[in-house]
Amino acid sequence: MTQNPTPRRVRMMRWALGLSLALNVMIIGAVGGALWRHGGPDNKSLPGLRSYASPYVQALPPDARRDLHNEMRKGGKAHHLDRAARGALYEQMLAALRADPFEPEAAAAILTAQGDAAASVQGAAHSAWLAQVSAMAPETRQIYADKLQERLEAWSRGKQRSRSAKPER
Repeated sequence: MTQNPTPRRVRMMRWALGLSLALNVMIIGAVGGALWRHGGPDNKSLPGLRSYASPYVQALPPDARRDLHNEMRKGGKAHHLDRAARGALYEQMLAALRADPFEPEAAAAILTAQGDAAASVQGAAHSAWLAQVSAMAPETRQIYADKLQERLEAWSRGKQRSRSAKPER
């Protein structure tokens, strides 16, 4: 005999799945640089991610960038938790947050599991990027390095401009 889920449970599951989807989009975007591909140097959201992953991806030629994104999409399922497992971790976190007394160790263990999944995706992105760069002819790799340097310098100049435009306190 199966039970029909209550409307509240269905609503909670939708929220959990929505949060899970949002987290996956953030992870893939951070790793692949897709979220910041068109962002300028004044983009203040997640500055650590902006300064780390994006220049590497943005400096790739368009066909190599497309191949990298396709590789991540193709192999992505092998590198992260499936929807049910992600949903289960969110459910566990909700239970941990509602527990009285609150047990920080339980919440930390859940965060560690989520972080391990994110690290797996990041590791796959690193491998895919390295394969792209390793396959380049030396001349192409030099052109790539020059373009990367230009992007980093432009980003640094924009960062300095935004600092000097801030009023002193």
